[in-house]
Amino acid sequence: MVLAKSEGIENLGQAIKLGKEIERVESALKGMKAELKAFVDVNGPVDTGDVIWDYFISASWQFDEKGMKELAQNMVLEGVNPWKMLNITASNLKNMGWDDAVIAKMGEKKETRRFASRKK
Repeated sequence: MVLAKSEGIENLGQAIKLGKEIERVESALKGMKAELKAFVDVNGPVDTGDVIWDYFISASWQFDEKGMKELAQNMVLEGVNPWKMLNITASNLKNMGWDDAVIAKMGEKKETRRFASRKK
């Protein structure tokens, strides 16, 4: 399947049409990936020549309060500043109930502009 390249959007009607086409293609893509995943579940990895479709491990670590303290202490012993290594997430700050004005007194807000769609 080959999609035609757009020559540019000239009006809102074309923009709406393109947005709906993107929704359709993304939905089809999601379905195709589900089918391929089911195949891989039964038959193993699929090598297309350019890429391998398979499961790949993504690891992360979680620490309780005691583990975080020990981690920070060991960093200090290694000569590493733990404050440069450890991050506080936006969701953790949100759970504090502080507004942006309070947080801005302690740090700098970084915002990323991301193009995406959201359900109404």
